[in-house]
Amino acid sequence: MKRFAKYVPLAALSIALVFSTTGCETLSCTWDWLFGSDDPAAGAPVDTGAGLGTGGEGVTGFGTENTVPSRPGEGEVGKQVKLPTIYLAYDQFTIGTTQQAKLEETADYLIKYANVKLLVEGHCDERGSIEYNRALGEKRAIAVKEYLVKLGIPETRISTISYGEDKPAVQGSDESAFSKNRRAELVGSY
Repeated sequence: MKRFAKYVPLAALSIALVFSTTGCETLSCTWDWLFGSDDPAAGAPVDTGAGLGTGGEGVTGFGTENTVPSRPGEGEVGKQVKLPTIYLAYDQFTIGTTQQAKLEETADYLIKYANVKLLVEGHCDERGSIEYNRALGEKRAIAVKEYLVKLGIPETRISTISYGEDKPAVQGSDESAFSKNRRAELVGSY
C-alpha cells in the first residue's frame, strides 16, 4: 500500500489538470471524459470494436488501427472516439516513420473536426520499475502531443496521462506482448 501512496498526489494533480482543461464543471464529468462511463446518459466506455460507425452505444469505432473514424456524430455531445494506436520502440519515446503517418492522418481528422478534444494515454511494457515506466509513459504521451501540435492542433485540445505498465493491451511476458504494450493510445471526445 505504501508503494502506491506516493502516486495519490500525482493522480490528484492529473485529474485537476484535466478538470481545468476539459470545460467540465464537475469531477464526474472529468472522470467520464477520461475513462468513460457505464451510465448510458453519459455515453459508453471507449470501444475497440472492429467495425466502422458506432462500436457500442455512444462510442465511435474504427476499421483498423491505421485509420481514423470517418466523422464524429453530428449533433452529439459527450461521446468518445477511439483513434489509431501509436506503437513505440523498447525504452524509447521517439515516434517512428510509420507511426508519424498515423499521427498525420489523426491531425487531419482533428483539424476537420475542431470540436474533438484528445486524450493521449502513455503506456509501457512490464520491464523496468513502476516509477521508470510511469515516467516513460509520460514522455511517450508528451511526444505524441508535441508532434500533433507541430502539425497544427492547438495544445489546449490535447491532454496527456501516463499509465506506465498498469494497463497492458496484451497479457504476457514475451516480445509479442511487449511490442503491443509499448504504445500511446489516442482517445477523442466530442
